[in-house]
Amino acid sequence: MLFQELSKLRTRTIMNMIILMAAGILLVIWPEEYTTYLIDSLGAVLLIIAVILTLDFVSSKRTVANFAFFTIALILAITGMLVLVNDTDTLYVLGYVFGAFLIVDGLHGILHALVFARRSQRKGWWVMLPLSICLIVFGWLVFFHPYWSTPTELMKVIGWVLLFSAVLYGLRLIWVWPIKSE
Repeated sequence: MLFQELSKLRTRTIMNMIILMAAGILLVIWPEEYTTYLIDSLGAVLLIIAVILTLDFVSSKRTVANFAFFTIALILAITGMLVLVNDTDTLYVLGYVFGAFLIVDGLHGILHALVFARRSQRKGWWVMLPLSICLIVFGWLVFFHPYWSTPTELMKVIGWVLLFSAVLYGLRLIWVWPIKSE
């Protein structure tokens, strides 16, 4: 049972790492004059993710976890609509969405460090704890965005933090897989 879950975790980690790297690089190299198009695209992506999570909920067994994902889908749908409709507060909405994502991802990293990486019996597994805490701090900074006044600056910061998150996913994969036999 544990090895099946770890195999799923490995696949999800690799896919998340690839997606985060691509998104981070895209946000870092995106030209300033096309930032409004990128923001509208991010709103559309949030709506698409919300639709996918909602359809997954419709076809699920209605467990507590599925209701939690459905709640996340509703929040993403509302956020995506806010990004598409409201151009003036888009900077704040995107800061809140990505900041919350990074905070949750950091908490997820701490959970995986304590549950899976510690059981892998590899040296240095504890390094994931401070790196995940750094991700939470970066998420908090993006959430409250005290230093960025333009969407382009915020996009570049989010891009770099997403690249850091992708590196953290790679380290998580290295320390979790494979688990030594007990």
